[in-house]
Amino acid sequence: MDQLLDVAPDADASASPPNGVRVRGGKRFEEIPSRDQLSFEVRRIQDFVPEGDRVRVIDELVDQLDFSALEAAHPGGGRPAFAPKFLAKQLIFGYTLGIRSAREISRRVDYDVRFKWLASERRVDHRTLSHFRRQFHEALKDIFRQTVHLGVLAGLVSLRLVAVDGTKIAAAAKRRTLGPDALEKALRHVDEQIEQLLREGERLDAEEDAALGEARGDEVPPELAKAKTRREKLLEAKRTLQQSGQGHVSLTDPEAPVQKTGDGKRPGYNGQLAVDGDSGVIVGQDLTDAQDDTQQLAPMVEQVTEHLGLLPDTLPADAGYQSAETLTFIEKWDLNAYLGQRPPPAQERYGHEAFGYDSERDTYVCPVGATLVFKKIKTLHEDPYRLYRASSRDCRHCPQRARCITEKSPVRELLIATHDALVQAMRQKSATEAGREALQLRAQTVEPTFGTIKAVLGLRQFLLRGLRGAQTEFGLCAIAMNLRKVAHWRLAGGDGALLRLAWQAA
Repeated sequence: MDQLLDVAPDADASASPPNGVRVRGGKRFEEIPSRDQLSFEVRRIQDFVPEGDRVRVIDELVDQLDFSALEAAHPGGGRPAFAPKFLAKQLIFGYTLGIRSAREISRRVDYDVRFKWLASERRVDHRTLSHFRRQFHEALKDIFRQTVHLGVLAGLVSLRLVAVDGTKIAAAAKRRTLGPDALEKALRHVDEQIEQLLREGERLDAEEDAALGEARGDEVPPELAKAKTRREKLLEAKRTLQQSGQGHVSLTDPEAPVQKTGDGKRPGYNGQLAVDGDSGVIVGQDLTDAQDDTQQLAPMVEQVTEHLGLLPDTLPADAGYQSAETLTFIEKWDLNAYLGQRPPPAQERYGHEAFGYDSERDTYVCPVGATLVFKKIKTLHEDPYRLYRASSRDCRHCPQRARCITEKSPVRELLIATHDALVQAMRQKSATEAGREALQLRAQTVEPTFGTIKAVLGLRQFLLRGLRGAQTEFGLCAIAMNLRKVAHWRLAGGDGALLRLAWQAA
């Protein structure tokens, strides 16, 4: 056995090394020191990240923002707190990378050299970041406005075209919602559970009184406390449902109405952006609980003028914004706006355009000469419409009946918007070459911005519950997007010194 294991040394080993590799002398590979070896390395935190790294630019840009409103909320005394600007840097830089979790940002300081550099190796607890993020809501609008001004001073924002659009973002809530009947059933079930627990508690109390005498035994059972908490949530959801007038409500986030999202119907919020066409800088942002965009154009335009003091030269938006209020606002402010128009439904029956209007008699005349008279005002999608109706005598034996009304309809009716003149004017304006070009630029401007927010910044579902919490997250994403734009300009050769001088002068 020993002879089998013993191998005689190869005298020509140096001449014929393994794998045919000739060793030229010395060590072939770098020797890696043991991880237990002590180190006395001299280093600077400044050297953690290279010059030109995005984190340096974000740090420089946030330094130029004014956080005095948040700083005023910390009068001092007791243990010193982290400065609001210091905490904001951690959150904003995290959001630029799509890292929104306070816990993950706190963990990154341990192993990500960029976060180590940004925090100067100071440990930041996730509870501190989470608490500050909720406080950040108070100063959010002003900080966002300052990022818009950074884009202006960098020469990025032109306002030649500002595109407006909205998107639905899922709330921090479960998909399941409850209607009125389900809520009442859940409340009855919880009431029965509480009553059963109370009866059981009375029985146990009687047994304990007999066994313990005067000793305490009156603590609230955990099961009863849990049932009462659930009952309070159900009652809150019931109140919200009654006030909102909706058909369903979420127990997890009652403030979030059911929205039509890209992932189906679920509780969510409506995010609104106004984006500069030349630079992609966001010049207006908001988050609402509205289920459509019909009332959202005016707040966006007002916010842009509040931030910049100017109206955009061209303002395109999609068809979802068209309403009586929006069209009236466009006319009042004399905006060069273009709204997308929905194509007419494919049908063989006569449309509204086939009916002539007699303004003196306020009547419509059908293609065969019958008269439709005004009947009443009807509300549709919160807009008033005038209802015109033909007589059953005219429609009963009309030779064009099959092309005009359905078999179940006795007469032909027309619903004419009270703002129909504005509708027709916008339809004609949007169909021009300038209108088609503006609407095409809208799709190339604001929709990619929403795509970046969802795909890169990861905002497909909010982490914070309630409208206020969701607004804070959406605003932080808008701030992060603008700082990403200005940072890209700086990294591409923009003059940071001139930007600082312009900011100081402003």
